[in-house]
Order: sequence, then structure tokens, then C-alpha cells
Amino acid sequence: MLKLKYIFLSFLCLCITGCAPALLLGGAAAGIGGYKYYKEVLTVAYEAPFDNTWDASIKALEDMGYTIENQTKELGSGKISTREDEKSKKVRLTLRYKSVQETEVTIRVGLLGDETASNVIKDKIAGLLFKK
Repeated sequence: MLKLKYIFLSFLCLCITGCAPALLLGGAAAGIGGYKYYKEVLTVAYEAPFDNTWDASIKALEDMGYTIENQTKELGSGKISTREDEKSKKVRLTLRYKSVQETEVTIRVGLLGDETASNVIKDKIAGLLFKK
């Protein structure tokens, strides 16, 4: 009974700090350190070097039929935007170096944001980065 009590208290502590979803979904997205959708922008932390994430982001957009309109890559950061046409909304990606093995990518689809489309792009980038 005492063991069950400690397990429950440990789980309660994780819930209070917001770690329970990460604990329960730990292996759900290999290579993705975390992500959130807030104010029409999806922010993703990929467990991959900046240059690899940059290349995968461009390839993902091209594979999905987007036309790259502008790409600006600097030391530790970069921006990619696509052209809007009758088939697709404008997409803007911003990449930031976080560490040797982590890159943060923000994804905004359209003027008002599109969570579903943002998640599709997120998954496409992850698929290219972490092919098995």
C-alpha cells in the first residue's frame, strides 16, 4: 500500500509540473524534443544539428509542393518562406540554433495560422531528419 502511495504521489508531482504528458508520450515522436502551438505558430525542438534541420526543412517544403520564395541563412538562425498561390497558403519557417544537437523551428501557415498544416510540415521535417 505504501508503494502505491509513493507511485501516486510521484505521478501527482509530474502532473503539477506539467511533465506527465511527456512521461506518457515519451517515445511518441522520436527526435522531437517538444512542440507547442501558440498564437498561430507551431514551435518545434528537433534533436538534430542546425544544418541538417535546415536542409530537411527546405526538402520537406519542396516535397510537399511549396515554391520557396525566400531563404536567408545566417550563423545560428535562418528564415524560409514560400510563395502563396491558389493551391497553398504562405508558409514561414524560422530556425534557431539551440545547441549542437538541437534546433528550434517555428512554423506559421497562412496569415491566421493553420495548426493541422503546421503539424503536417513538422512531421515531414522529422521524417526526413530521422529516416530509419
